[in-house]
Amino acid sequence: MTAYRSLLRHKATRTLVRVALCATVGTTATVLCAPTVWSAPTDSYAVTATIPVNGLAEGIAISPDGSRAYVTHGDDGAAGQLSVIDTATKTVLNTLAVGNFPVGVTVSPNGQTVYAGSNGDDTVSVIDTTTFAVTATIPVGDGPLGVTITPDGTKVLVASQFDGHLTIIDTATNTVSSTLALGGTTMFLAVSPDSRTAYVTDSSGNAIDVVDIPTAAVTARIPASGSPLDIDITDNGSTLCVTGVDGFSTGSASIIDTATRSVTATIPVAAAAGGIDVAPDGHTAYIAHSTPTNAVTVIDTATRTVTATVPITENGQLIAVTPNSADAYVTSQSDTVSVVSNTSAPTDPPTTTPPTLPGTGSLGTIFGS
Repeated sequence: MTAYRSLLRHKATRTLVRVALCATVGTTATVLCAPTVWSAPTDSYAVTATIPVNGLAEGIAISPDGSRAYVTHGDDGAAGQLSVIDTATKTVLNTLAVGNFPVGVTVSPNGQTVYAGSNGDDTVSVIDTTTFAVTATIPVGDGPLGVTITPDGTKVLVASQFDGHLTIIDTATNTVSSTLALGGTTMFLAVSPDSRTAYVTDSSGNAIDVVDIPTAAVTARIPASGSPLDIDITDNGSTLCVTGVDGFSTGSASIIDTATRSVTATIPVAAAAGGIDVAPDGHTAYIAHSTPTNAVTVIDTATRTVTATVPITENGQLIAVTPNSADAYVTSQSDTVSVVSNTSAPTDPPTTTPPTLPGTGSLGTIFGS
């Protein structure tokens, strides 16, 4: 009976995630960046590597030094896996068994620990990156999806899609410090740079929950256009970037001001938008698209327009950009990780610090699953 229930839940999860990532975006918000003197209108992008993994690739996170990419993957009904990719050679160095259907994954600020959420068995695996061994397994809510760590490294936050719970884990003890019932269908989340505020997408409630992390309390709820899915935040916490699902023919990415909690811009993109990440240099934003688009959209953050569409293997899922902004790693349910790179140099070299939007600041770092 237990095995039967797990199998049903596992398949339901696969279906829900696949549908969510294959539907059209009717988005709600993200942070797209500001005009920059060195944005090159002639930039070109291409897939520079396709890395095979064993089973449907889902989550992706990059180490703080950019030397490693961590990907969650595994076939339906099979044990989940976490692989580490060498970003210099674009090859898999090691693969470790984790829980059933792992999706969300995040890396600690010091690069020493990886946290992978297993959607099929409601746990988070804690992995030591030196020994590449699981050191703890932490029970969380029903169907963990988004997993991210606070910038100060003290808390891991987990959004569980089936029971609408947000779980807060103390990284010092690897124990759950708080569980907050948000309701709805919680999907992914982003954390403010000061580690105090979490923004959690609720796809069924068409909203983004704003959570005060120290008190584990909801402080606001931002209405979203369509069903919000993935989310990113600027490095100063002033702007959010969210993809969502709203129909099956067109998509969009929206910009939300965190001070006013209002959408300030909406950018049309292709259908089936899923994962989103903004390059740390603030020059571009990348969106992974599933079927029928099967591509990565590149957005120029200065003009807030789509500048490239790069075909990838089928059913693109989530995406993470390296700290040097050179490559975007994209997972695919066709058992691969694609590396999308800017293959042209900027027309003018950077002459200032990373570009800033008036009153907002430069864009945030990797999405952290």
